[in-house]
Amino acid sequence: MVDVIIIGGGPAGSSIGSYLSMKGISNMIIEKDIHPRPHVGESMVTSSSLVFEELGMLPIMEKEKFVHKGGASWHEPGGREFAIHFRDLVREDIHQDYTYHVDRSKLDLLLLKNAQKLGSQVVQGVNVKQVLFQGNQAVGVRAQLGDQEVDLHAKIIVDASGRSTILGRHLNMKKNDPIFNQYAVHAWFENVHRGDIEETEDYIHIYFLPVERGWAWQIPITPEITSVGIVVEREVFRKFKGDMSSYFDTYVNSNVALSKALANAHQINEFKTEGDYSYSMDQFVGDGFLLVGDAARFVDPIFSSGVSIALYSGRFAADVIENALKVGDFSKEMFIPYQTKLKSGTVIWYEFIRLYYKLLPLFTHFIQSKKYGIEIHRLLQGDVFDRSEVEVLDAMRRYIEAVEKKENHIFRAQLTNIPIDEIPETILAESLAQVSSGND
Repeated sequence: MVDVIIIGGGPAGSSIGSYLSMKGISNMIIEKDIHPRPHVGESMVTSSSLVFEELGMLPIMEKEKFVHKGGASWHEPGGREFAIHFRDLVREDIHQDYTYHVDRSKLDLLLLKNAQKLGSQVVQGVNVKQVLFQGNQAVGVRAQLGDQEVDLHAKIIVDASGRSTILGRHLNMKKNDPIFNQYAVHAWFENVHRGDIEETEDYIHIYFLPVERGWAWQIPITPEITSVGIVVEREVFRKFKGDMSSYFDTYVNSNVALSKALANAHQINEFKTEGDYSYSMDQFVGDGFLLVGDAARFVDPIFSSGVSIALYSGRFAADVIENALKVGDFSKEMFIPYQTKLKSGTVIWYEFIRLYYKLLPLFTHFIQSKKYGIEIHRLLQGDVFDRSEVEVLDAMRRYIEAVEKKENHIFRAQLTNIPIDEIPETILAESLAQVSSGND
């Protein structure tokens, strides 16, 4: 029997498996698919480089020639472009001024193979049907092995099943986000024009669309292949009458720069769709179990934070598991420090995204600020876990309040109906969980 069973072999599962193995803790990663598998989420943020370095992945990523990502660029519907450069943000613990765009099917396989190399037992093509409990204590999993079901036991169970959210569904903990319910349509293209500014050719490009909370991504996967996706509210998508290609082209043509980028492009695979973008669990831990990555929380991916949050959640979870094994206590209380930290980060991230969508020009205004620009950069990296470190959130709120009060303000017409003062039930639950569990 291993100490830890990990459900899912994506970035979160591979991350925690790797960290546990480096600590000498036996673990088994059970993945339902056979890698490589297709997956959306091809652009990294710079904070992920710290985890990649700790796991020994940076030389592997360089050898695989993943496209270097040196910044990000935003395009307004009328064509104006604004870019940020990662070299302007210096961090002592991150030793390169770029991150990566990746083919996720390749990256996920490399992470899983690296976890196996470090000592994790990896089983692919086996579907975990359910988590086994004795009372409230998670004690194992039931897995489908061919035409048989097999029970496997461990001291601790980690749900890294991504948006399958195995434990969240089993324990009825999943709560869909009351504000964000977006839908993405995406595909890969060749011969995409990657911008007029040579330096930003390999940046991620975000295009604002003239529909509330609508945007598009452009991500270079290889020197020849580019991923492009359209994101709108689910209800907007449902109202469209026509085929997928017409839908996609309608929004491509709504942004001057995006239309130019795809003017001579050739689509090389079928359109894929992604829905149910944002949700959270009532709790991230319990007796004998933890939830990591997308199995715990998924927030609107406009700033490409998903993989970074998955990697860091694995990193944080490995630390509390190590402490629990040392004292032989696998109760919920032993894992609360992990929940507190991760929830703190996701609440901050959620607030930032709401402010961003409330008034889009606010973002470009503050990121150019000498006083607050560095804090915006940190928020974009997705690794802020203490709100007192990002005073810019309060400054953004004050700015929005001023716009709301001044009827002739230049940005008044660009305010959206996103609530920034009302606290949705899921976020309130997270805040109360932090208060009740104390600070770590």
